[in-house]
Amino acid sequence: MPSRFSILLLASLLLTFVLSKVLLSLVGRSSVAIKPELRQVHASKQGTPVVGGVAFTLGTFAVTLSDPHLASPTVLYPLLGLMLFALVGFLDDRLKQTSSNGDGLPSLLKLALQVQAALLLLIILKQHGLIDTTLDLGFASLSLGPAYYLLALLYILYFVNAINITDGLDALAAGSSLPMLLLIILFSVQRSQSTSPALLGSLLAFLWFNRRPAKYFMGDCGSHALGGYLAISALLLKAEVALFVASGLFLVELASSLIQIISIRRFGKKVFTIAPLHHAYELKGVKENRIVISFILVSWLFGAASLLLSR
Repeated sequence: MPSRFSILLLASLLLTFVLSKVLLSLVGRSSVAIKPELRQVHASKQGTPVVGGVAFTLGTFAVTLSDPHLASPTVLYPLLGLMLFALVGFLDDRLKQTSSNGDGLPSLLKLALQVQAALLLLIILKQHGLIDTTLDLGFASLSLGPAYYLLALLYILYFVNAINITDGLDALAAGSSLPMLLLIILFSVQRSQSTSPALLGSLLAFLWFNRRPAKYFMGDCGSHALGGYLAISALLLKAEVALFVASGLFLVELASSLIQIISIRRFGKKVFTIAPLHHAYELKGVKENRIVISFILVSWLFGAASLLLSR
C-alpha cells in the first residue's frame, strides 16, 4: 500500500501540474515591465505570466489540508507561514502589473508587511509553547533567552528576502531550494516529527513549467511563500543553523545585493555591474543555463556541507 508520504508527494505534483495548466490557459501575457538594465538580456522573457507561485502555493495548501498529520505543528505552521507570506508576495506581484519599471510595493512597506507576518507567526508559535530559545550549534547548545525572538524574526526575513532576490532566472530559486526541502524532511525523520512532502511535489511540477524557456515565473508570491515555509520549518525542528548553512547560495546572492546598495548609497560607486550576482554573470555574457546549473550545484554542495556538519 502506498505510504502517506508518496501519496501526498504525487498528489501535490499532479494537482500543481493541473493548476499550472489551468492558470496558463486563463491568464494572458504579463504586463510586468522588465527593469531597464536587464532589457537587453531578458527581452525574450517579456510577457511571461507570473502565476507559478500561485500554482504551487495553492497546490501545496490543498494537498496539505488533506494530510492526516495536519494537526502536527511541523505540518500546520509551516503551511501557515507559506500562505501568509504568499499573500504579501501576491500583493507585490499585483502592483507590479501597473508599474512602468517593474517595481511593486515600496521597499519600506514591503518590509513592514514581512515583519508583521513574521511577528504574527512567532506570537502564535510562542502561545502554543513551540518556541525553544536555545540554538543548536551541533557541538553545543546556546541559550539566547529573549534575544532568540529577535534572531528568529531576522531569520524569517532573511529567508524570505534571500529567495526573493535569487529568483531571477528560469528554475534558479526553485532548483536551489530543493536541497533545503529535502533536509527538512530528513531532519523531521531524525527528530521523529511529521512533515509534509506537498511543497516538494508542488515545486517539482513548478519546475516542469519554469525550466528554460519558462512558461511562467513564481513571482514574489512564490519566493515569499517558499522562504516563509523554510524558515518556520527550521525554527520548529531546531535546525536553524543547519538550514542557514544549507542556504549559502541564497546568502551570497543577498549579500551581493546589500553590498551593491550600500556601496552606491555610501560611496556613489557600484561593486558589481549589476546585483544580485546571477545578473552580473548574465551581463558578462555567461549563458543563462550555465549560470543556473552552476548555482544549483553550489546550493546542493552547501546542502551537503550542512548535512555533514549536523551529523
